[in-house]
Amino acid sequence: MTRHIALMFSTACAAALAQEGTRQLWNTEFLSQRPPVKQGAAPQKPITYRPVGGAAPGAGPGVMVGVTIWKLRNAMPSEASGARLLILEKAGASRTETVPERIEAGSPLAPGDRVRLTVEAPRGGYLYVIDREQYADGSSSAPYLIYPNFQNRAGDNAVAPGRLIEIPDRHAEPNHFVIRPSRGDQTGELLALLVTTEPLKNLAIGPDPLELNKDEYAAWEKKWAVEAQRFELAGGPGKPWTEKESLAGASRDTRLSQGDAMPQTLYRVTAKPGGSILLKLPLPIRR
Repeated sequence: MTRHIALMFSTACAAALAQEGTRQLWNTEFLSQRPPVKQGAAPQKPITYRPVGGAAPGAGPGVMVGVTIWKLRNAMPSEASGARLLILEKAGASRTETVPERIEAGSPLAPGDRVRLTVEAPRGGYLYVIDREQYADGSSSAPYLIYPNFQNRAGDNAVAPGRLIEIPDRHAEPNHFVIRPSRGDQTGELLALLVTTEPLKNLAIGPDPLELNKDEYAAWEKKWAVEAQRFELAGGPGKPWTEKESLAGASRDTRLSQGDAMPQTLYRVTAKPGGSILLKLPLPIRR
């Protein structure tokens, strides 16, 4: 019995320390990089992230990247207008109001699901998003640069603390992704989030996704790919975006502060100060 009680006590202490370490992690490496709250504003409510998986953070300076995957559903008449998003279809198609709701990274998506992505990096740099289809035999499609393009803030892909990048931009047509497998053996999409210190050169960015040279993209992966530890916001899945998140995503001049909603998913990597990173984000498809 004594050994059992000691084991329970040891486990509880370890859990408490792990939770405290997680709390310090987002507080010092992510949240503190955002602009402070205005004087007199309500303080930030307690936030808890739980470690989910991936490589444990190593020693040395860490880089945090915040990601929220939003699954869209049709809005109900009683829902506040601030939580809604006007879905733009291609020219001539109908337009509907939807509500974006958080899901955890890695949640399986069904064909027909409509999704969007928001990304926040708590340091200056430039964001590039590459997409590849994944197949059951482990192969993948050609890589396509889906962000930036001229439908997304006229190609403006600069990141900064508190700046929320919407992918696709809400003014693009369409302004969401539809999960629609192109082959019967497709198992998902694999996004790569590349944050660089300087803009990439010689990219012919236009109005549509840009097919990349496979060898060039492989060189990017070899040079910049990182392992990351993933953390999920407790109680976040299913919650709609806030009015401040909506405003920040719509305008580059509106920044999220330390008192605003945090990303659903945080990724931490150990990287050299000022170094570029390439972070992989799988979107599995449920059959």
